[in-house]
Amino acid sequence: MTHRKRRPPKSEKETKPEGVILVISDGKAFFGTGLAFEIILRDEKQKSALYGKRVGQTFDGKEIGLPGYTFKITGGTDKFGFMHHPSLDTTELKKVLLSQPPGIRFSRFKKPKKDGGYKYIDLRWIPRKKTVRGGILSEYTRQVNLVVVSRRGQSIKEMSKESILSDRILSQLVEKMGMQILKNGLYRVRFVQNGEIVRLEDKLKELGIADDFIKKLGVNLGVEIIRKGRGFIEKVIKPVLKVRGDSPFAKYIGKTLYEFYQDLKEGKINIEDEDAIIGDLTNKLLDGAEKAFNGELKVQFNFKIKESKSA
Repeated sequence: MTHRKRRPPKSEKETKPEGVILVISDGKAFFGTGLAFEIILRDEKQKSALYGKRVGQTFDGKEIGLPGYTFKITGGTDKFGFMHHPSLDTTELKKVLLSQPPGIRFSRFKKPKKDGGYKYIDLRWIPRKKTVRGGILSEYTRQVNLVVVSRRGQSIKEMSKESILSDRILSQLVEKMGMQILKNGLYRVRFVQNGEIVRLEDKLKELGIADDFIKKLGVNLGVEIIRKGRGFIEKVIKPVLKVRGDSPFAKYIGKTLYEFYQDLKEGKINIEDEDAIIGDLTNKLLDGAEKAFNGELKVQFNFKIKESKSA
């Protein structure tokens, strides 16, 4: 007899935020990092401005409280989880046959043969019936996927840190980018002791480095990086955003944060002087990024660090 997994009480379920969730991506037309972040629209007038627009349409961000930006709608889902399909010129739910994306994933897998070996089961291009909602946004829409098409206004290179952080798009982008860069040290640097693995992030927390400290460092770094422009980001930053490459700058990030941990552990750094420490770390990381951009950065560093039992 098969028993169904008991559903948790409603009070235990994660509550969804009210409003329309905008998932905004930094596409090729902007900085091209591929990073995405969420902004929730709660204002009824701004939500209504989306209704009637369709997947694939471009519109001015001023309509939804994000002036200076132009966005393209790349997709979305309704309150029940059904996707908005661009081929349907309606707001209603429809059952359609789909044989290719969007709305369907290609399936290809191996199945063992009785006499040994494998055979491939290929379900690609085979039509399947799916329930989708039309490509026109409406009051049923829960999430809208947007990509930044263009930005107007003052040059980012000339903007102050305060101006960048007051911009709802740039502030989200610099924080996300900064944190992704730091993960090359915080997450990838790992200590191995008696078969157990501990990340550098956890080691730093043991020494009193709080999440707020890491967030401030990430924001500081992101602001300085975004000022350097698309070419710099394309060459130096994009290779480290996926947090799995071995570029010189990725190793430099890991080494710099590991050395910071060592100095902190040995009492060479006074953690109470937080702003000065963050400024110093930011400058060190930017110096490495500049050298990487000029092809001058050479780093030897192993992300896996073996510790003795007494360490």
